[in-house]
Formats: sequence, C-alpha cells, structure tokens
Amino acid sequence: MPKNKLKKFAEIKTFSNVIRPAKPQNIDWKKHFGNDNPITLELACGKGDYTLGLARIYPNRNFIGIDIKGARLWKGAKTALEEKLANVAFLRARIENLEKYFIPENVETRLIASLLKKSQPIIPEIWITFPDPFPRKRDAKRRLTSPRFLEIYKKILQPGGIIHLKTDNLSFFNYSVETSEAENWQIKKIINNIYSLKTLPFNLQIKTFYEEQHLKNNKQIHYLKIKKEARL
Repeated sequence: MPKNKLKKFAEIKTFSNVIRPAKPQNIDWKKHFGNDNPITLELACGKGDYTLGLARIYPNRNFIGIDIKGARLWKGAKTALEEKLANVAFLRARIENLEKYFIPENVETRLIASLLKKSQPIIPEIWITFPDPFPRKRDAKRRLTSPRFLEIYKKILQPGGIIHLKTDNLSFFNYSVETSEAENWQIKKIINNIYSLKTLPFNLQIKTFYEEQHLKNNKQIHYLKIKKEARL
C-alpha cells in the first residue's frame, strides 16, 4: 500500500468528524452534531464534494457523506475541519447497511417504534451524485437506484422524503427513472442536460470532481428528483 494512503488512514483516525464503526450499529446523530437539525445524506460521496457544498449553502442543516473508502473520505473530512464546518460528518460504511446507522435511540422514539413494531425513519433527503452506473446487466443489482437500494432508502427516509440523482450516464439515468416509477416513487423532476437551463438552482450548481471531468469532456449532466410517498 502506498505511503500516502497509509498516512491518510492514520490521520483519518484522529478526525472528530469521521465515524468508523467496527460493525453496523445505530449512531446517536443528535448527540454527534449537538442539535436536532435535519440530516441530509450523500451516498458514495467519494471526497465529499457535494456534502461540503451543501453544508456551506445550508448551515442550519446537517450533512453526512457516506463511503466505504477511507482514503477518499480523508479529503472531505480534512476540508470540513479546516473550514470549521460543524454541520458535516463522514461515515465509513457500506450503503447496503444504511438502515442500521439511522434509527433514533432516545426513549420516546424507542417506545413509539416498539408500539408500531417498526423503526422510525429520520432522514428527509438523500443525494446520489455520479455513482458507478454498473453498465453490465448482470451488475444491475449493484446500481444505487436498483430496487433493493430503493427499498433501503424507504426505510430511512421520512414520509415525503426526497432523493436527488445527478449523473452523466444517460442509460443509467433512464434506468433510474423507470425503476423509481416501477417501485412506486413519485417523480418530482426530470432534467436532461441541466446546463441547458437559464437559471440553475444553488443545490445543482455544486460540482464534484467527476462532474468537472465530465464537463471537460463535453458530457451532459442529468438530474432526477423523486419523492417517497407519505403514509396515509
């Protein structure tokens, strides 16, 4: 392993804004952030470009970047500490275990969950930015908008919760739209080529490292916004 990676792994262990559980377990996010502000997740966040960008725009919300690669998280976590972004955290975890990290653990919510025989979702919003499209059909289940992942998101998203997707891969984008509809998500917005818009919302102006590369290669960026149906 390169010395640079070893250095990052050693340093990231000292970062107060990085959580690295030995095994999937509930985390008291209210205690970690010191408030009960709404939490937004960025999945497969890489260096955390979107997590940081959103945190700068919305200081009264909390943001958690999630990735399994510690060396990637190092950059975002270090930047957040240097900029004193107290509303940013990073979680080193596998996305298929998401629901194990986001279950409220105070007495009231445990009692409600017990009475309803289900855990209570606490996340209002998720961002998925430029994920691996896994183009081969045999890898479809690994796509972050596949039915199995959409089902996981339903468990942690609040009723009416939102998922945002940005991607340069049109085939993956179309797959995500079709799968969302098939899995009973409400399609709120579809934008092909976001930079064709005269005015771009602030939360879509944030550019990840990968987005910058795609734009240099004259690729179009597509955006999908879907909503979890509220329970009746």
